[in-house]
Amino acid sequence: MSVRLGFIGTGGIARRHLTNCKDHPDVEIVGQCDVVLERAQAAATEFGGNAYQSAEDLYDKEKPDAVVLCTPPFAHGDLEEGAARRGIHFFVEKPVAIDMAMANRVQRVVEETGITTQVGYMFRLAEGPKKARELLATRAVAMVQAHYYMPGLPGPSWWPKMALGGGQLVEQATHMLDLGRFLAGDVKSVTGRTARVRDWTPPAGYEPAPGLLKYADGFEIPDTTGLVMEYESGALGTLSCSMVPQAAWDNGFKVVADGLLVTLEGATARWVGDEEGNLPAGANWANYVLDEFIAAVKDGTGKTSVPYIEGVKSLAVSLAGYESVKRGGGPVEIAELVD
Repeated sequence: MSVRLGFIGTGGIARRHLTNCKDHPDVEIVGQCDVVLERAQAAATEFGGNAYQSAEDLYDKEKPDAVVLCTPPFAHGDLEEGAARRGIHFFVEKPVAIDMAMANRVQRVVEETGITTQVGYMFRLAEGPKKARELLATRAVAMVQAHYYMPGLPGPSWWPKMALGGGQLVEQATHMLDLGRFLAGDVKSVTGRTARVRDWTPPAGYEPAPGLLKYADGFEIPDTTGLVMEYESGALGTLSCSMVPQAAWDNGFKVVADGLLVTLEGATARWVGDEEGNLPAGANWANYVLDEFIAAVKDGTGKTSVPYIEGVKSLAVSLAGYESVKRGGGPVEIAELVD
């Protein structure tokens, strides 16, 4: 039998998942939901299912086995809880929430209901990072170093609003923080600094070009952030991220371990030291995380690689960085934030 699947949010990242599911042998797309009904209707025409403007209507009328949640950060919370209370399994794109109260609340409901969950941290299921984790598992990790540089600001109107998108640290660089946890274990504490080094006020006559923006009205978030992390293992980590416009995207990730230096470029891993090698990302690797979720729902095992609690813990690392800034730069313990 096919998994009867609904989609909540049909723009942006949802299209990749919809394309993957359209001809998936184990999926029947039964519903599309978007706050802009016309978008849901367009997705229903292209990919199948009935169109809704209300998630509750999709849940109650279609009674899907599972849903894929692709909404902006501020829209999370009630959607996940509503699905879980109805026994509907859910896949949710990162970040799982905008604040820890929301994330902890949903996690409690997930635990109460026992539903299957998966968070869209796609790098965890790619062949390169999995090999890197295997190589690092028996070695002392010293340093996890990452950077995430964006050549501008994404276009959605909620992106420059801290209360809606959470800033770059929550909305984008979370991939790097989650990779650190995947490869080096959980983070114990975070120290953070943020800055806004650029005037983002649109100049007179500014007309945005396609792609990332150089200016935005009501810009509220830091444009530059640095974190220092202490892992529970004793390893240290750093993350630097910026969206100050420059030439191109530049994302990097390295792990220094006893006898080994591991570099991740996207989902491709290479390593040098007492072992040497490289492993490219598998074909269609970005789809593995949703494929695994569908398989877990279909076979009833409920076993996934990135259950909701992993999203909660990775969100906590981002928010601990911001909390450190609020406290004047002192370290913030992750245990303070996760119930």
